[in-house]
Amino acid sequence: MAKSSAKPTGTSRIRFIMVDAEIADDQIQSVTQAITSALRGPNTVTKRIAAPAPQLNGNGPAEPVEEPDLFDDVDEVDAVDVTPPVPKKKAQRRVAPKPQVINDLDTTSEPALSSLADPKSNHKRYLMIAAWLHDHRELPVITVDHIYTCYRHLGWPTDILDFAQPLRELKHKQYFTTPERGKYAINQLGLQKAKETD
Repeated sequence: MAKSSAKPTGTSRIRFIMVDAEIADDQIQSVTQAITSALRGPNTVTKRIAAPAPQLNGNGPAEPVEEPDLFDDVDEVDAVDVTPPVPKKKAQRRVAPKPQVINDLDTTSEPALSSLADPKSNHKRYLMIAAWLHDHRELPVITVDHIYTCYRHLGWPTDILDFAQPLRELKHKQYFTTPERGKYAINQLGLQKAKETD
C-alpha cells in the first residue's frame, strides 16, 4: 500500500475553553444549554439571491428559469429556553385535629388521676395514663381525647402539635396495638413499661 505523500497545506486552529463558575442550582440548566449552543459553533445560513428576471428581447416567450429554494441550506436551530424554572410550591402540612376533652371521664374517684407522678417524658406520660385508664377505669382501648383530657386534669403542658404522634411512636415500639383506626389498646409490654421508674 502506497503512503500518501500529501503535505499539510494549511494550518488549523484549536481553542479549548474551560469554565469555572459559581451559580445557583436553578440556573444550571440554562447555563448548560448556553454552553452547549456555544460549542456547536456558529450556524451558517447560506442565502441565495434570486436569479435576475430574464431579459425579453422580443423573440418569443422567455425560457422558464428554475428558482432555487431559499431554504435549501438553512440549518434548523434548536430553540434554547433560558427562562428559569418556576419554583415548586411546598406541600401544605396537614394539621392534626385538636383533641377534645371527654367530660364524663372519672378522674377523681380512688385512685385519683392526680396520684400519678410526672415523669417529664411524653412517652412515659402516655404509658402511665393508658395503664391507669386500663387498670383503674376499665378502659382497655383509648383515644387521643383520653390522653388530652388527662393532661388537662393533671396540668401537664398541652402544646404538643400532634397529640397522636407519641401514641403512634409507642405503637411502633409495640407497647400499644390498634384495634381500630385512631384507637389504641395498651398491651402487657406497655403495662410493664409504665410501671418502670426512670
